[in-house]
Amino acid sequence: MSLVLPKLYPLLVVLVAITISAILFLVQGTSAQAAPAACRNVPGDAGWPTTRSWNQLNKTVGGRLIKTIPIGSSCYKNTVNVANRKDDIHVYNEATCENVQKNWHEPTFHDESSSSVMQTYFGNNSCNPINVQGDCGIGSHVQYAIDVRNDQDAIAGIAFARKYNIRLVIRNTGHEYLFPFPFRYDRLIQSSYLGKSTGFGALALWTHHLKDISPVIQYKSNYYSGPALKVSAGVQVSEVYNYLEKQQYTAVGGECPSVGIAGGYIFAGGHSPGTSLYGLAADGILEMSGIFANGSHFTASPTHNQDLYWFLSGSGAGGTVAYMSSVTFRIFKDFPVSGVSFIMPYAGILTEDEFWPVIDTWHSITPDITAAGAYAYAFYQQGYLQIWPLFLPLKSESEALNLLKPLISHVERLKKTHPKLNYNLTASSYPSFNTAYKALFPHLLSGTFQWSSRLIPKTIIQNHKSDLSKTFRSIFNQGAAMVEAIMNPSLQVSRPVAPNSVLPAWRTSIIDVVAGTPYNDSAPFEQMRADRKFITENWTPALEKLAPVERGGGAYMNEADADDPNWRESFYGFYERQLAIKRKYDPEGLWYAKTAVGSEFWAEDEAQRLCRVK
Repeated sequence: MSLVLPKLYPLLVVLVAITISAILFLVQGTSAQAAPAACRNVPGDAGWPTTRSWNQLNKTVGGRLIKTIPIGSSCYKNTVNVANRKDDIHVYNEATCENVQKNWHEPTFHDESSSSVMQTYFGNNSCNPINVQGDCGIGSHVQYAIDVRNDQDAIAGIAFARKYNIRLVIRNTGHEYLFPFPFRYDRLIQSSYLGKSTGFGALALWTHHLKDISPVIQYKSNYYSGPALKVSAGVQVSEVYNYLEKQQYTAVGGECPSVGIAGGYIFAGGHSPGTSLYGLAADGILEMSGIFANGSHFTASPTHNQDLYWFLSGSGAGGTVAYMSSVTFRIFKDFPVSGVSFIMPYAGILTEDEFWPVIDTWHSITPDITAAGAYAYAFYQQGYLQIWPLFLPLKSESEALNLLKPLISHVERLKKTHPKLNYNLTASSYPSFNTAYKALFPHLLSGTFQWSSRLIPKTIIQNHKSDLSKTFRSIFNQGAAMVEAIMNPSLQVSRPVAPNSVLPAWRTSIIDVVAGTPYNDSAPFEQMRADRKFITENWTPALEKLAPVERGGGAYMNEADADDPNWRESFYGFYERQLAIKRKYDPEGLWYAKTAVGSEFWAEDEAQRLCRVK
């Protein structure tokens, strides 16, 4: 039985339909060496599985073991053995390369890959199809992936990783963070991501094809009675929204249609256009099922494995302590929505001193926006401001417009002295959540933004206005594009079905701010690294100073600076308790992801081996 090659589109598939022996560049080098003690094995190490071992795993999982060939490889004359730098597997193809380049920033292009990362940075710039230089090697992509179709596939992968001491990751769509950035009026760019679903020498459990969705359940328990939905690990947001709309229901799901709803999204908290009305996705988790590192099955709920339920409902990806196979969560009766968009180009018209009070006015009305149950995005960069959309459930267009009245009045006053200043203000109404969602949230692109972020509590907006203004303005003046998600998943709104580990900063926050710069695939990689370092050394500490944990601040782990040195304090609210639970259910430390609970005990060495920190 042959290993499965990844989908590289028709022409490339023909080119790579060659024998396994011809693509040993992804297996091991010509001379093996022993991995250092307490390190995961990587290709070239004496403990790395042999080709025969991989073939046996492939047979065990029904021929669905996929050997990674980076999807950008069709743009390279040589795709080589990362260990010996000699073998070429001959996948170069101009027509396929053109297609890869055309779709490189489309999320769905990467969703269907078992290995591709949505931002070149987290693949260590390997096989970048936009800036083709040198040879194509595997970089930080996973070495193999199992196309998981059932629990037995996952169990086989877990056992294999333990036996051969290799890195193991969970991969669904590759989305760990979805946040839009202004590109043009009808398209938005989403960033990518924190690098949790990749790693050199790793075996991935690829859950993308686990698509089971239950009928609507009338759930009954001591902690919740009402409608619910059970989904498998690979189900995506758009699939849930479309399915539930037909049943006249909706759910708390993400803004990007392709994000996996039952993975890192829901376990890390998960915000949604409905968050100011119904809270975070993690607040609605009723029960979940999965597999531990020892291969045993488990369920967790508010009454069974309560500590594990508490941990998984807010502490991050399931791959922190276990492989997660399904989640059951509450759903809600569908509702009508009113939406507003406001767009104001101001380049060459307003000075900075004239523009910034507009932002101050915007910030002053955000508590009223969330109190009305609304959710909104604000985008601003030099010369441009956009509020798109303001998403208001259960209320009229006039009520939605009224929420922006102070902002519009401010701009109208400016127009009296700046007649060239114009803005576009539109309002619309929709009969259901999903119709509003499809109409109001623009198309998303991936992988062209790098950033820092912070949750800003209501007390800072209202009681520390000057600090807020000065901090945001300083970052803005350093070249940042600012993105603000406006919502408030307070405990009164969220009504969690049971106590959970959601970051406490969520409960009092109003603004989830992201400050970032473009990620340019065409630029030198060292420049992109320098930009990331600048953000970490300047914008991250500035935002932390504005909204420290002591003031109720924090950072949403799915949208944070992955290099934040204070990630334990910023991303987690109960770290010692969370770490104790991690150690209880994953005593061997099989599961690792960057900035996940317990990740401080691991680090990559010069050869990219994952090693225990002494």
